Amino acid sequence: MKTKLAPALLSIASANAAVLVNPTGITYTTTPSQELGGLNLDNENNLINGNGLSAIPDYGNYTSVIHAAASFSAPGNAWTTIDPGGSTADFYAAGGIAPIFDIVLDQTYPLSDFVFWGYHFGVPGGNEGREFLLEFSTDGGSTIASSTTVSSPVGNLAVQNALTLPLGGTFDANFVRMTVTDNQFGGALGGDRVGMGEIRFIAVPEPSTALLGSLALLVLIRRKR
Repeated sequence: MKTKLAPALLSIASANAAVLVNPTGITYTTTPSQELGGLNLDNENNLINGNGLSAIPDYGNYTSVIHAAASFSAPGNAWTTIDPGGSTADFYAAGGIAPIFDIVLDQTYPLSDFVFWGYHFGVPGGNEGREFLLEFSTDGGSTIASSTTVSSPVGNLAVQNALTLPLGGTFDANFVRMTVTDNQFGGALGGDRVGMGEIRFIAVPEPSTALLGSLALLVLIRRKR
């Protein structure tokens, strides 16, 4: 029993290590607003409500879950901005204001990765968000404790698939402020808007939390023996 119990407990701790975190609230805060109004793509809740996804994503399946093309019908299934410089101009070069979102999580998580599905109409496009400033808070956004910037290389588009961007560390947060600081203009035609399909985070609990719990249980069992 001694030789089998410890590995089993450690295996359980490892298996439960990572979760896909679905935000419980999101607010677009850019002023003045540059959302694309009137076409059902100006609702930031489309980024967290699962509309357009082929299945409910979790940590085990999210890489195989795909996002449908953006839909103007009700309800919309994606989010995008206006095109301040017209259809041939880069959103940012034309004076577009970087989209900012306040994102609420249901509890404090140790976040390790940012996950998003692209804004698309069946083919790659330069409107897809590419670079993100992420600011983390453990007090609901009252104070920002830390931040990081993550990006996908120009030309590496998510389109209908999930793209995972490591944060370069672990950041505790129950609130994330996300600023989309660039789109994919350099990688494909378009780029006159900034859009996204869906967002999630990956949380990986501190190794010590799971391991200490398992080891404590092991000690109790051995003492009883």
